[in-house]
Amino acid sequence: MKVLVSTFTLLASLTGFNAGAANIDITFSDLSHQSGQLYVALYNSSSAMKSRQHFQSQIITVYKGSQKTVFADVPEGQYGVMVFQDLDGNNTLNSNLLGIPTEPYGFSTNPHVMGPPSFDDIAFAVTEANVSLTITME
Repeated sequence: MKVLVSTFTLLASLTGFNAGAANIDITFSDLSHQSGQLYVALYNSSSAMKSRQHFQSQIITVYKGSQKTVFADVPEGQYGVMVFQDLDGNNTLNSNLLGIPTEPYGFSTNPHVMGPPSFDDIAFAVTEANVSLTITME
């Protein structure tokens, strides 16, 4: 029995097995511009989101067709995704004088809120099963 447990432990460590971890598969829809880059941030708490301390992030070059990405081996918990499409290459989300974004943006759960959403507005659960999201760009 000890040999079986030791063998399983060794195999799990070699294959990168992470109990309680899942992938978050994201599709971005309604991209009105087929250029620029998507800046995608994954947050794991309200305080992290407020301080812009992402759990993981990605920068994706936009090409023609649908855009997809995966956050791999994410531990169980509550998460939220924020994304914007940088059209002019300045690495920031542009806004007008009123603070309204002038570049495409989106959030997990596609909330309909006035102003920036809270973490609770965009939160979703990650369990042992993979999660698939479609984020509609505004």
